[in-house]
Amino acid sequence: MARMRAVDAAVLVLEKEGITNAFGVPGAAINPLYSALKARGTIRHVLARHVEGASHMAEGYTRAKAGNIGLCIGTSGPAGTDMITGLYSASADSIPILCITGQAPRARLNKEDFQAVDIASIASPVAKWAVTVMEPYLVPMALQKAFHLMRSSRPGPVLVDLPIDVQLAEIEFDIDAYEPLAPFKPAMTRAQAEKALAMLNEAERPLIVAGGGIINADASDLLIEFAEVTGVPVIPTLMGWGSIPDDHRLMAGMCGLQTSHRYGNATMLAADFVFGIGNRWANRHTGSVDVYTKGKKFIHVDIEPTQIGRVFAPDLGVVSDAGAALKILLDVATEWRTAGKLRDWSGWAKECQQRKKTMKRKTHFEQVPLKPQRVYEEMNKAFARDTTYVTTIGLSQIAGAQFLHVYKPRNWINCGQAGPLGWTLPAALGVRAADPDRDIVALSGDYDFQFMIEEMAVG
Repeated sequence: MARMRAVDAAVLVLEKEGITNAFGVPGAAINPLYSALKARGTIRHVLARHVEGASHMAEGYTRAKAGNIGLCIGTSGPAGTDMITGLYSASADSIPILCITGQAPRARLNKEDFQAVDIASIASPVAKWAVTVMEPYLVPMALQKAFHLMRSSRPGPVLVDLPIDVQLAEIEFDIDAYEPLAPFKPAMTRAQAEKALAMLNEAERPLIVAGGGIINADASDLLIEFAEVTGVPVIPTLMGWGSIPDDHRLMAGMCGLQTSHRYGNATMLAADFVFGIGNRWANRHTGSVDVYTKGKKFIHVDIEPTQIGRVFAPDLGVVSDAGAALKILLDVATEWRTAGKLRDWSGWAKECQQRKKTMKRKTHFEQVPLKPQRVYEEMNKAFARDTTYVTTIGLSQIAGAQFLHVYKPRNWINCGQAGPLGWTLPAALGVRAADPDRDIVALSGDYDFQFMIEEMAVG
């Protein structure tokens, strides 16, 4: 078995797990890992100007394409604390990113050493797992666990902290014997699918709420098929926008606070049944929960068991990956439609289409200075159908969600729940690193732009 430094083994594992890009800032405590990356030359490194910026680049990279995992690298102490905002943002939106930090030598931990901080404890509340690796041979094993956790159940970020003497220590390691662990994804059963469709069949004015879990599962095509087979209109959440094209006949608009359509809100108020798939009932989507839930029955399908019932109790809850759920739901719905067992909701769908035609916000203003609504009207004309929009929070994002159009999954890349200022520019650069040919438009307010303005140098 080959002998090598633990960091050389780490780079081999990163390669085997599919990492091709990294974002970071070198520093003394992490430079051994950088030396290993340079020696191999297989992982492209983007030099950020701020470690928080690197973490947001990693997020944008992950969000841009199915299967991607962004890697963020920084040194000890403040580099790790700079990553916390990125970890929180990724955790809040179920985005897997891997953060690797350097650390003081093991013998100097808890000895007031320079830039030695218990980053694993600091990161734990906003990561699926955060660990300081204390044994050299555990470095590749810790990374194996990190990738397994990031990909399993509800996706999310992990931080792995490497003391410098652990990085430099020699271990025996055989990369040919290494295999990534298969991720765990719960799946809806046929019995559960039949129960859900039986409840749906009793509704007169049902809706499907499509959450970001559908995009995470790369299951947008299944969603569209399921909607078309059943004939049930779809309300995407802000994180699920693009899972069904804006101009699809069953796309009924977004609802909620700020990032919503008038027709989407009206349709939600008129509905009597809501089938939520891969969503979390976050407050920007629901607004007042009492108003949102009044007079309706609910099914909630989510990959995370503790998410079901967190905001309000559904009439039926099913723990399942959104893609696995949609596959079995589509199979059963197709059988039932063929056998004539599925209700006809075409009249309800036409009502929703009519609201979509008549309840639009005005955009064509002629005033000078130019009104924001007119700016977004012109953007819809100027930018192609497959344009990717990247944004975090603020009036620019709110107006974007109200007035722009999105037609594909991962063409609306939005930091939904955490919403840190400064996110947009580095996240857009991460999208660019993932896809050099994509048309990307970053929607950034003045303070958002200034927070991480140094990343312009990276662009």
